[in-house]
Amino acid sequence: MNENLLENYINKLTIDNIKNYAKVQNIDLLNNEAESIYDFIKNNYKNLYYENYNEDNLKELKCKLSFNTYQKVLDLYKEAKEKIRN
Repeated sequence: MNENLLENYINKLTIDNIKNYAKVQNIDLLNNEAESIYDFIKNNYKNLYYENYNEDNLKELKCKLSFNTYQKVLDLYKEAKEKIRN
């Protein structure tokens, strides 16, 4: 993906986008989980995109999300990294 396209997409990302995507993925977000995910993506999207898959890339989220939400986010991240590689 072109770096400019990625940056433009991230700049337009909203918390509502996170909530809607979670709903589509059958993820029940608790309390401020959408905000935590949003902030994490905004601050770390380049590392998440360019680095190889590594669960440690999401360790900051582990303490901010419920176990179930974290596991689902981890699965989505792993899936996305596999798609990028292919």
